[in-house]
Amino acid sequence: MRESRLAREDALTQLPNRREFHERGLQVFAQAQRQGASFTAVFIDLDRFKEINDTLGHDTGDALLTAVARIIREQVRASDIPARLGGDEFALLLPNMNAEAASVYVEKLRKRLGAAMTEKGWPVTFSIGVASYKVAPQDFDIMVKQADALMYEGRTDLFAD
Repeated sequence: MRESRLAREDALTQLPNRREFHERGLQVFAQAQRQGASFTAVFIDLDRFKEINDTLGHDTGDALLTAVARIIREQVRASDIPARLGGDEFALLLPNMNAEAASVYVEKLRKRLGAAMTEKGWPVTFSIGVASYKVAPQDFDIMVKQADALMYEGRTDLFAD
């Protein structure tokens, strides 16, 4: 049982891992397609995380990751799929959430994460990519790649001169 859980769950944050995110995501995505429902994918990357590990140590880095996971877990609905994809990257699948609702949701999450980082004195910001669809698109993997690409565009914009 423990091995099975470890194969699906990130040991540090107890969030689903990349594999579980993909497997559960395919199921929820297929359901959204059948229902003609809206669907949103959110990717979150912690900017300057390596700096935290290098200057404050890995224990602090682990505390930061678990704090982010806790905040995400507190905000998700029962139907949402949060995950730690690895390193400093998290993702959320938000079935039945349109672009307008996703914008409000992500802004609330960004504020909560920012407040927690400020409170702890951690110099971390977040790059967030959001891909929302009125109706779930034809391919789950393409949607996930689009949200991931948007996250990196956000990071580029964040550090642009």
